Amino acid sequence: MRHLLGEILRFGGVGALATGVHVGTYLAMLSLLPPQAANAVGFLVSVSVSYVGHTWFSFAGSSKQAGAGRTLAVRFAVVVALGYALNAAWVALVTQVLGWASGWAGIFIACMTPAITFLLLKYWVYAPR
Repeated sequence: MRHLLGEILRFGGVGALATGVHVGTYLAMLSLLPPQAANAVGFLVSVSVSYVGHTWFSFAGSSKQAGAGRTLAVRFAVVVALGYALNAAWVALVTQVLGWASGWAGIFIACMTPAITFLLLKYWVYAPR
């Protein structure tokens, strides 16, 4: 249980760092690029931070046994894409299906997507092979 708690805390720390990098890069790029392009650059940079952080810190104990680097990177990319799709789905659910104010989607984005992402990273991407 203590090991799991440590992974959850490290996962949250890396996620917070990646979010900060995303926002910081986005803000820095706004002077050079249109907002959507600045967001894309920020997202790509933050995914790189996230991959390195989760591989070498959050799941360091199991990442060495999880398979080849390329396979690991592809699995990680699938989880990132799924996370992005989940966030879009939460927004659609809240605004179009439930008819709630769009801000309510933030609860799902902040709680559900990280929980699902953690489980996929722990039990699929970084699971010992």
